Amino acid sequence: MLRHHLTLAFRSFMKFKKIFAINLFGLAIGLTTVVLILLWVKDELSIGRYHEKIDRIYAVMTNHDNSGGIVTIGITPGDMAEAMKAELSQVELSAGTSPYIEGVAFEQGDTKMSGAGLFVDQSYFDIFSVDFVEGNPGQIMTGINSLAISESMATKLFGSPKEAIGKSVKWQVYDFQNEVEVTGVFKDLGSMDVDKQDYFLSFSYFKQMLGDGVHWDNYNASTYVLLRPDTDVEAFNEQISGFIKAKEAGSNVSAFVQPYGDTYLYGTYEDGKVAGGRISYVKFFSVIALFILIIACINFMNLTTARSMSRVKEIGVKKSMGASRGGLFSQFMVESLVLTFLALMLAVVLVYILQPFFNQVTSKALSLALEPELILILLAIGIVTGFLAGIYPAAYLSKFKPVDVMKSSVKGSFGELLARKGLVVFQFAISLMLIIGISVIGKQMSFIQNQNLGYNQSQLLQINASGVHPNQLNSFLAELKNSPGVEDASSLSHPLVGLRSSTIGLTWEGKNPDEQVKFENITVNMGLVETMGMELVDGRAFSPDFGEENSKIILNEAAVRTIGFENPVGQIVNLWGEDKEVIGVLKDFNFESLKENVKPAFLKYDPGFAEKIMVRIGAQNQQGTIAGIDGLFVKQTAQRMDYSFMDEDYQSLYASEQRVSKLAKYFGVMAIFLSCLGLVGLAAFTAEKRKKEIGVRKVLGASTFGILRLVSKDFVRLVLISIAIAVPLAWYFADNWLKTYAYQTHLSWWIFAGSGILLVIIAVITVGAQAYKAASENPVNSLKSE
Repeated sequence: MLRHHLTLAFRSFMKFKKIFAINLFGLAIGLTTVVLILLWVKDELSIGRYHEKIDRIYAVMTNHDNSGGIVTIGITPGDMAEAMKAELSQVELSAGTSPYIEGVAFEQGDTKMSGAGLFVDQSYFDIFSVDFVEGNPGQIMTGINSLAISESMATKLFGSPKEAIGKSVKWQVYDFQNEVEVTGVFKDLGSMDVDKQDYFLSFSYFKQMLGDGVHWDNYNASTYVLLRPDTDVEAFNEQISGFIKAKEAGSNVSAFVQPYGDTYLYGTYEDGKVAGGRISYVKFFSVIALFILIIACINFMNLTTARSMSRVKEIGVKKSMGASRGGLFSQFMVESLVLTFLALMLAVVLVYILQPFFNQVTSKALSLALEPELILILLAIGIVTGFLAGIYPAAYLSKFKPVDVMKSSVKGSFGELLARKGLVVFQFAISLMLIIGISVIGKQMSFIQNQNLGYNQSQLLQINASGVHPNQLNSFLAELKNSPGVEDASSLSHPLVGLRSSTIGLTWEGKNPDEQVKFENITVNMGLVETMGMELVDGRAFSPDFGEENSKIILNEAAVRTIGFENPVGQIVNLWGEDKEVIGVLKDFNFESLKENVKPAFLKYDPGFAEKIMVRIGAQNQQGTIAGIDGLFVKQTAQRMDYSFMDEDYQSLYASEQRVSKLAKYFGVMAIFLSCLGLVGLAAFTAEKRKKEIGVRKVLGASTFGILRLVSKDFVRLVLISIAIAVPLAWYFADNWLKTYAYQTHLSWWIFAGSGILLVIIAVITVGAQAYKAASENPVNSLKSE
């Protein structure tokens, strides 16, 4: 029986080649989109989850109950890991790490290079799965002068990983430096890691670097714990909520743990609780994949039923000869499944072809590896798609009565017609929502790009200061300023892209002792304000003309509002026990994503604490200027400089949104294209049903335009219904998405009107082609007796 059904299926494909090709291509496009999204979603869900003990690894988070609301960060006091291990029985292991530190300079003989990584303790390697190719994993960080490096770093410094073990390396960051021994070499971290560490240094040395900064009201480390298998995490969170408050009287900080595997996807918090993050994009594209698959299936239904009149006599003859409805149903389902699996095979080929382009758009390295798990998923998708696409046409075609077929009195019911039109309305409603969503995302991205950040990011270079000794920094900056094409240069402690170093250690006269306020702490050099193009609204910047500046401080407007100073310049504040005079107030500048309001911040002077060198260059001959700066950097450090443009770093804050915008644009085009195929199916069905009516009208003198209008008006109504459904839904979702930004564009009426008009035009062109074909046919062909 199956062989018989397969033979009939292939005969049907050959008989109706055009419909077969359209169905095959439509399903293949839909399945290609689904498989690409599947690869992306699978990759997103896998990031950070490959560790052997991932089900028991948790990151310690802290909620800071500030005056402006609760701020949640993954930063803890430096002693948090040690204290949790000692005092909490549920903690099997704990590890403290530094923040991710870039620009650490390494030197071995005549070879110099910079790297990014972490300071960790030995427990880190007992908690996380780090694959060592050289060295004993159980004794990597047993000493304060230990160093583990990646394979690529070991090759650059020593020629091979094996040669690196036991060798000495000098490192330096800011004004800290040390000579250490290579105790391990690990495999380069791959796409499953958010950060790509080049090195691991001793956490004990990091705490020495912090000095007096290691106390319970200073947040400068990350803490990870491995909980025992039987731990009740909810009860554990209740237990540790007051852990920090018990260590520091008056603290407003509570702690909790979050599964480490969730930190990548669930990174947004509201009122101290997880409120989403990148998981929203995973859900968004999963829904798009589902909708596109449904649209592709709808197309198959409409195109199959549109040509049903060509097969009713076949069905009538078979039923007259004893074929059951179940037998015919199974025949048409086999046709659907065969077509679907042919489309799936074509989709796999298309995925292989499109992989490089898709990887470029997503900034990933996805590959379609036909492993057993993925093959099973693809087979499941094929079977589900085949049933979804084929069940309605199979039921529709197999129900015809042989008597009605022989009398040529087969008619579709009102319910069937309504179902087909409803499916097209659904298709175009989804397409319109995608068009509107793409337009809103594009408008918001344009708004962000043109937003005044409080400093001039144009033609501003950011250079890693690794290798530049603090004692030589100012002389190097002087050389830079004299270099052709360089307008100004200075340095600061960390990039102005994202929170990096915050403190609650700033107090002032009249401050409520029970209230704790977190300030972003930015350490700068002379001339930084001028180099960045920041705007002073009161007072002055740091300057050598005023002698000693270490006892001075500059606030931003948000800090002034928080403190409540009416005349801030000349006021005295206290930072970590030292009085500081306020000498200036900066106009608020953005150092986070525009999803956040500007937070209180201060600038303090310390030229030795420099991670980034900022260089303002002229608009002319930029490549020549950069080459000249690189030459000076090589002369100073014996290594090439690592630099980026500030506007590019700023845009990196919105890389996820920009990738989502691009992907949504491509998938939106796919949805519209597939929806148009659905319209072709319904238009063809309608033209087939009204073939004799159109012939009669032409004989009676109806014009081609009149027939075009007759056939097209019903479809325009469907599109207008789609617009009426999609616009309020699109407005709701777009408005909620924009609310995630503190700085947002407004929803313009023209986005909705323009998207609707575009959809109507696309529909009219699509239907018009089918209507014109019907209107142009010789009426004799439709009226002659069969």
